[in-house]
Amino acid sequence: MRKIPAMILIIVAVIPLLLATLCFFSVASWVLQRSFYRELLGDERLYSALLAEARARKGQNWHMDVELPELRGVPSEALAKALAETLSAGYLRDQALALVEQFFAAAESPTGELELSIDLAPVKVLLRGEGRERFARALAEALPACASGQDSRNAPAGLLRCRSPGMDAISAARVIASALPGALDRLPDRYPLTPQPLQLFPGPEARFWAGFLVTARLVWAGLILTAIAAAFWIGAAFLGGRDRREVLAFLGWSLFVPALLVLLAGLAIRFAIPGRSLLQLPLIWEWVLAPQASGELAAALAETFGTALHTVARGFLVSGAVSIGLALGLIAWTRSLEPEPPG
Repeated sequence: MRKIPAMILIIVAVIPLLLATLCFFSVASWVLQRSFYRELLGDERLYSALLAEARARKGQNWHMDVELPELRGVPSEALAKALAETLSAGYLRDQALALVEQFFAAAESPTGELELSIDLAPVKVLLRGEGRERFARALAEALPACASGQDSRNAPAGLLRCRSPGMDAISAARVIASALPGALDRLPDRYPLTPQPLQLFPGPEARFWAGFLVTARLVWAGLILTAIAAAFWIGAAFLGGRDRREVLAFLGWSLFVPALLVLLAGLAIRFAIPGRSLLQLPLIWEWVLAPQASGELAAALAETFGTALHTVARGFLVSGAVSIGLALGLIAWTRSLEPEPPG
């Protein structure tokens, strides 16, 4: 009669807890590792492909509403297109990696305050030097025509906000190039992406519980979850087994099911979900500003996501394989034991 409540306990509590524990350790191997995100965002070819895609689509509308207060009046779309013609892939890569470092520094700090910012100092140096003429020409070509009665000059920054009738791109580029040093002086060396620091863990209670998720305490959270799952796992086995052979059978088969699910999940992520299929997600198209990506960008995105998926799959494969090995070992052990006669 003890087998029925033991089976109910295994189905209701043991298998879900073991599955959660295995998934936890599968995800913990990469989710809070800086190296994972640095590898994901560290390939310069991705940014080269993004810039090439942006330059190829400079004749299309980008629908951008963000405006720099220091360059108020300059159309953000024209400014973005000019920067796409001027910035390097290496600069974009460095800023992406810097944002990763800023996030992890905030997550591991006692206050949990996140201040995202980008370094504009290299951009200012570039636009004062060799990139000045190229930026001015690209901005002039991207500026819209002035409306009737509209002033083409943006007073605060000295740049053009539009091209007045009769002004060609060459003339506009000369005006922009001459006003560019003064406009750059208005920009800070570090530009905040948020108006004020973001609280990752609002309130002391949230900060306390979120502390278990930072890298330094992730192991402790895993150990607590493992202890709870092991207590139910072993307790259900002793509840349902009348001898050592049956206890080992309960242990082995109750572990085999979640271990198999985790292993199958790892195999699916590794082999059944190629990186290129993720390019069908609408969010990806919002990133590249187009419903269809070029072959170069599609290949770069597929390689980037493929690398990430391989890392994610590795955690599930290792956890599933080790657990299945343990489960099969317990099951095989039962075969070597003779059933004990009923007491």
